[in-house]
Amino acid sequence: TGSIPENLFVNTTAVTSFDNTFGGCSGLTGSIPENLFANNKSVTTFNYTFCDCNNLTGPIPENLFTNNSKVTDFGYTFNNCMNISGEIPEKLFYNNPEVTSFYWTFRYCKNLTGNIPENLFSKNVVAKSFGSTFENCSSLTGEIPEKLFANTPNVTRFGDTFCGCSGLSG
Repeated sequence: TGSIPENLFVNTTAVTSFDNTFGGCSGLTGSIPENLFANNKSVTTFNYTFCDCNNLTGPIPENLFTNNSKVTDFGYTFNNCMNISGEIPEKLFYNNPEVTSFYWTFRYCKNLTGNIPENLFSKNVVAKSFGSTFENCSSLTGEIPEKLFANTPNVTRFGDTFCGCSGLSG
């Protein structure tokens, strides 16, 4: 039980993968530090990074991935983080132009609230998979933004993207 230290990865500048770093750490509490990955400019994958960390609370910091421009995969990153709250930051993936997969990224984040930002994926032009990205995010509200995927022409998978999002319309 405990929280994630702000400077945990400050000296790990050569890391290329944070796959499953905190996966299944249900004892983690508190918020994710905004500058947690600020010095990790070589990272390419965040698969399962916070998956099943169901006692982390929010909000998700807007600049969490700002310095990670080489990332290609955010699959399962926040999957089943049921207590992360607040809105999804509009510029969360703004500096990640190489991402191809958002598969299950926010799946079962039941306490994320508000609207899905229209420009959330506007800089992710090579993205191919959005399968189950927001599945069962039941506290998201409003209309699904018409331009949410406007800049992602290479998508091949949308299956269950909004399944169980009872507060969304569109």
